Amino acid sequence: MVDRYWLIAATVVYLGSAAWGAFALGARRATSTPWNDSVLLIGFILNSIFLYERGKALGQCPLTNLFEVVAFINWSLVLTYLAIGPVYRMSILGAFTAPLVFLLNFLALVVPVDVPVSPHHLGWTLEAHAALTLIGFGMLGVAALAGLMYLIQEHQVKRRSLDNWFYSLPAMGRLETVHRLVLKWAFLLFSIGMLFGFFIPRQTAFDWVKVFWSAFVWLVYAVILLAPRLVHMSRKKAAWLSVTGYIFLLLTFWGINSLSQDHRFNNPVPAPSNPAPLATRHQEVFP
Repeated sequence: MVDRYWLIAATVVYLGSAAWGAFALGARRATSTPWNDSVLLIGFILNSIFLYERGKALGQCPLTNLFEVVAFINWSLVLTYLAIGPVYRMSILGAFTAPLVFLLNFLALVVPVDVPVSPHHLGWTLEAHAALTLIGFGMLGVAALAGLMYLIQEHQVKRRSLDNWFYSLPAMGRLETVHRLVLKWAFLLFSIGMLFGFFIPRQTAFDWVKVFWSAFVWLVYAVILLAPRLVHMSRKKAAWLSVTGYIFLLLTFWGINSLSQDHRFNNPVPAPSNPAPLATRHQEVFP
């Protein structure tokens, strides 16, 4: 589709932002400048145009295959950064967000996962379920990046070796505040999205593979958010939970959807020469 060019353009912009952030951290320069923030905003706008154009072509929320889902998660990541960074004066978070978004977009563009699916309207409950859970995924990614920044600072303080990175990062207390705030919103949106999933009209029984995995994902969110207060977990362990939890979700997302009976990626539109009718089962690639 022509709309892919918008996502390609956004990916190039994210690469430029990531390159500047890496250079600024290494040269001990300010990672946040009006120019760099504007570049990230341009990437976000281009990403938004891709989602709009793809959604207009599909006639529904563009969440029908893994390619569109990754683009939506990245859109959520950048949106969260743009909302959090300026308010809490943590624009350096963009130097960590841009490389992750670029990498995920690049993989989505080069791996053949943009497979057309049988036309089937998802319905508003399914669209709300998908959108809210994926925004929760994106916000958890920002929380994981804040946790990673905390771990870098904690490691340098412990070693008493304060290099250029240490002086570029925000205060550890501010990192903890942002980490906890983003986790709260991520947990809330993911929980609401999960609730919408129970109101989706179904013609078959629940797909228990996906149900148990989604419940486990919700438990991961809850543990990361509540464990520091309930069991007096250290800030370092809470940060590790965020980072490892997000990596786990990224690594298992594709595998679980492949095993799931109701959430399969390989459901392409039949070729025109095939007289058989299009499949009626739609594709879901979200919790």
